[in-house]
Amino acid sequence: MTDPFRHTTLRLLLFTVLSLLTMFLLGGGVVAALALHYGIPIGQEGVAYTTMAERQHLGSSCWSITWRPFGLSAALALWLSYRDRWNEAAGLVQPTRPKLVTTAIGTFLIGLPLIGLAAYFNLQIPLPDWMVRSEATGNAMLEGVLTFEQLPELLMALLTVAVVPALSEELMFRGLLQGRLLRGVMSEHAAVWVAAAIFSAIHVEFAGFFPRLLLGALLGYAYRWTGSLWIPILLHLLFNGIQVGMTYADGDFTPDTEMDVSLVPLFIVGALSALATGYLVVKNERALE
Repeated sequence: MTDPFRHTTLRLLLFTVLSLLTMFLLGGGVVAALALHYGIPIGQEGVAYTTMAERQHLGSSCWSITWRPFGLSAALALWLSYRDRWNEAAGLVQPTRPKLVTTAIGTFLIGLPLIGLAAYFNLQIPLPDWMVRSEATGNAMLEGVLTFEQLPELLMALLTVAVVPALSEELMFRGLLQGRLLRGVMSEHAAVWVAAAIFSAIHVEFAGFFPRLLLGALLGYAYRWTGSLWIPILLHLLFNGIQVGMTYADGDFTPDTEMDVSLVPLFIVGALSALATGYLVVKNERALE
């Protein structure tokens, strides 16, 4: 089927670059101003966020960091290119293949143990000191967001870690990058994986690159199979929301760089997950033919 939006690929690329530059500059200025006003040491090593006020200000700064360069820049670039059809171009429509919605969701859920196995092996890769320090700084900020003493902190955590990333990152990496820019210059399969790689790399969390790559790929295939960006948005929201809920239920924050699990059962479940996920991917791809 001919893509009615493909002729605007070069214009969209230009608008994307301009929007990203604008939002990075604007977002950086806003976050710096908030950090200075509230005295929040964002991005500094060895920082503990001990009061609720500090954690709430940190949360609002973090979701602002995510929303502006990803969500707002993607929406702006799409609107400048497609005007009143920008949501259609981004895939913010009802599923065009409703019969594949259930199998897309099922493939994602079945693939979660594989992501866990990838996380374990990723942690076995030695990292240079500067990467270790970067991970520690990121974990300190995430711990600040995921520390709950009152209900408003839980709501802020859900907004910061689940709602805003699900909307803004999917709009940028699946809706704009995979769905519009990359598919104009490569195959749709390649677009899924390249977008997933950029999605993982942009987080600058080296100890979790490969599990996040697989997560991005599963989200990308959910978008490809269903034709609706709402499906990966909901899956992304579910994935991150479960992490927030588990931290809230456990009462203690455990960073992704720490996995206290036995390899043998994790390997068995992960291997079964890989086989089942591979089978479902092939089955879903055949359904597109």
